[in-house]
Amino acid sequence: MIKQKTIAPNSILDVEQYIFCDFNDDFVLSNPHFVRLFNSCREVFKSFDLIFKKDVPYFRMNYARCPFCGTRHVVKYGFTDRILVFKEIGRTCVKIQRYICKRCDKTFQTDLTSLVDKNSNFTKELKNESEHLISNYLGSLNNVCKSFKKFFGISISHQTIENWLFVDENILEFDLGRCSGYYIFDVEWIKVNGKWKYRHTLLDSVSNCIVADAVYDFEDETTVMKFLNESTMNKNKVAITTDLDKKYGSVISKLGFKHQLCILHAKKSLNKKLKDYGEEYKLSKEEYKECEDQLKMIKDLFDLNDYYEAEKELQGLIYRKNEFHNVIYEIIRKFIVSRYKSFIYHLKDKKIERTTNKLENAFQKTMPKSRKRTFKTIRGVLKRIYRRDLIWNENRKLNQVHQQSF
Repeated sequence: MIKQKTIAPNSILDVEQYIFCDFNDDFVLSNPHFVRLFNSCREVFKSFDLIFKKDVPYFRMNYARCPFCGTRHVVKYGFTDRILVFKEIGRTCVKIQRYICKRCDKTFQTDLTSLVDKNSNFTKELKNESEHLISNYLGSLNNVCKSFKKFFGISISHQTIENWLFVDENILEFDLGRCSGYYIFDVEWIKVNGKWKYRHTLLDSVSNCIVADAVYDFEDETTVMKFLNESTMNKNKVAITTDLDKKYGSVISKLGFKHQLCILHAKKSLNKKLKDYGEEYKLSKEEYKECEDQLKMIKDLFDLNDYYEAEKELQGLIYRKNEFHNVIYEIIRKFIVSRYKSFIYHLKDKKIERTTNKLENAFQKTMPKSRKRTFKTIRGVLKRIYRRDLIWNENRKLNQVHQQSF
């Protein structure tokens, strides 16, 4: 009788071992627990291997190398027990392979920074899920906590989620991919612990998404330069629309942008100038009415559709002294002619916003007036702004997707 060699099935082996490699496309998993863990780690398999022994996941390096001296002369040196929290399977006890270097005698373990942040037990995949949930629930951290418990069976405090979302930096920057180069910039006041602070915000006027946000103690030229320089570094630079604050002009021109002044702010400012001059020179009702009519004619020039026609009309105002009241001519000389090009850049390039309305709307949504005086710390303000900015940007992106689908 011919002897045949029989192979013992996996089920009676003392140790069941599975090695998952990203290059093995034919590998089939049968245990649902293994499948979910494998899917959670699929994107980061290039930096380590995942092994199962007796239903316990082991992480080991693909190519062990000493991080201190760079040699490959290392040997295994036991394991480190650690509890990680995955999105699909929740809390899982894992073992991480340790190594010792033969050259420098230093010990180290498998690097899992591509899977989980340093000093954290929650995987990056789980943290990223919180950003989507915070957008769906319009900033309600308690609802996000309930969702993690309901859908993933994971109990997480609202403070933990807030710490994930918040980046402890002076300037909050948001990854929008490629920026258009057309921006709107403005500053709003926020009271923190009884003192006024200044929120500097930059918005991409094409995508209508917030590019950067920061809170400073001052609103001087140096601060504005610092904010705009850091938030537009390595980004496209074409034009910035602002209100009529004079300190913005020199900063924006130094950074290489065209400076468009808000048309609505310009019209409101001219009305206020006329009112101030009327009180100063004690104009009669007839004179004031005459000045109002002349000023209306000047404001209508801002609504022209042709750049060269608007340029010609605004530039020619200075030569029409005899046609205007002395008060109106004073306004023309001091507030219009010196900056007339900044009022009409939008006529030459249609992507340049003529007003700051988009950013004013973002201010109302991300920081309503009812909340401007309720904060005790700068960190608390930044947390609120960061969370609301994420929601604002996510909604703008969804709107763009819907518009493209039609």
